[in-house]
Amino acid sequence: MARQRKRKLMEQPIEVTIEDLSHDGRGIARIEGKVMFVNGALPGEKVLVKHIGGNKNFEEGIAIEVLQASVDRVEAQCQFYDVCNGCTMMHLAPEKQIAFKQNTLKQNLLKMAKIQPESWLQPLTDKSWHYRRRARLSVRWVIAKDKVLVGFREKNGRYVADMDYCEILHEPLDALLKPLSTMIAQLRIRQHIAQIEASVADDDVALIIRHLKPIGSEDEKIMLDFAEKHNVRIYSQSKGPKTIFEMTAKQRPLYFDMAEYKIRMEFLPSDFIQVNAKMNIKMIAQAMSLLKINKDDVILDLFCGLGNFTLPLAKNVKTVVGIEGEKSLVQRAMHNASLNKLDNVSFYEADLRRNHENSEWFQKDYTKVLIDPPRSGAWEVLPLIASTNAKYLLYVSCHPASLARDADRLVNELGYKLVNAGVMDMFPHTSHVESMALFVR
Repeated sequence: MARQRKRKLMEQPIEVTIEDLSHDGRGIARIEGKVMFVNGALPGEKVLVKHIGGNKNFEEGIAIEVLQASVDRVEAQCQFYDVCNGCTMMHLAPEKQIAFKQNTLKQNLLKMAKIQPESWLQPLTDKSWHYRRRARLSVRWVIAKDKVLVGFREKNGRYVADMDYCEILHEPLDALLKPLSTMIAQLRIRQHIAQIEASVADDDVALIIRHLKPIGSEDEKIMLDFAEKHNVRIYSQSKGPKTIFEMTAKQRPLYFDMAEYKIRMEFLPSDFIQVNAKMNIKMIAQAMSLLKINKDDVILDLFCGLGNFTLPLAKNVKTVVGIEGEKSLVQRAMHNASLNKLDNVSFYEADLRRNHENSEWFQKDYTKVLIDPPRSGAWEVLPLIASTNAKYLLYVSCHPASLARDADRLVNELGYKLVNAGVMDMFPHTSHVESMALFVR
């Protein structure tokens, strides 16, 4: 009986007061002593909430009306914001967004490692609109609407948001959403297009179309006509990454220039590149400054990818060695070093979860180490780094919890000090926290 009454109550909108923000930017309220996470709500606000789910530990809701607004609330610039999950913090003033991210990093370090840096870095920021040069867009043909939807998923995660434009996608991608929807709607296999992986290069836009059924000749012509009209490059992908094939005839390399370092980076449309080009340049500059690089340095760059840090470093130091676990990225990193006529850099393929004390690349006398690991962090390789003579370790992180966990080990077990730490607004209007930390011993 009590369960039935509670279920009926939760079917109706309820009024709550927001106490704080969670790590993913949702408001935190309490209902009958239980935590409720509320999308679209800010601390100090009273909101009317629609219950959308939960479990025995917490409830989830979405704010459907703000009864008492926070002074930090701003009107979202995008008309699709309430539906689309591409952004989650557009209702919070930009300067408060970055403060939230800095505090998220601070709280993770305090709770998990019980440490703070000797000095907090000033957050790195740049333009917060049309910054995203890479995105994975969902595609769905909706019979009821007789329309193909192309964009990010809705906030509930189940459906594709019905959106005509995007305020965070780089302008060439933003302008393609409606034309892509129209084009795919003409295909015979429109219901079998799953997603589009998009990348903006300096003089190209690349679209990888993931299709679950073969592309017939009529559909191929429609795609190629679209590519010619909109000056884009279309790739098909029927299964895994090895099935990616360029349908358009351009066949020239995709690239972006880092003019500040006189470096050209060539890449494939499926390669990882930093989403925010301007923030990437600022991030590299800050990394070099914190490491206090000089012409005598021998630097080890772990999780180096295409050489995003490796090649700019090579322009300013004696030697750089880049280590990456994916063979294809190592090959392109080596190609990019050759393309830029850098003979003081070398790359090796290595699984950094394993012990590499006897590996050829580890035998050098490194002065400094830079790491840019995935979300899972760098736990396994930390003892190896500590066994070098390098006094400086710069950690670039895309997940504050894994950074805090690794910082705990570095400081409390391996003898490092956390000298500097701070965040970078790589993904404005989202709760994603990109950060950088300098460890010294």
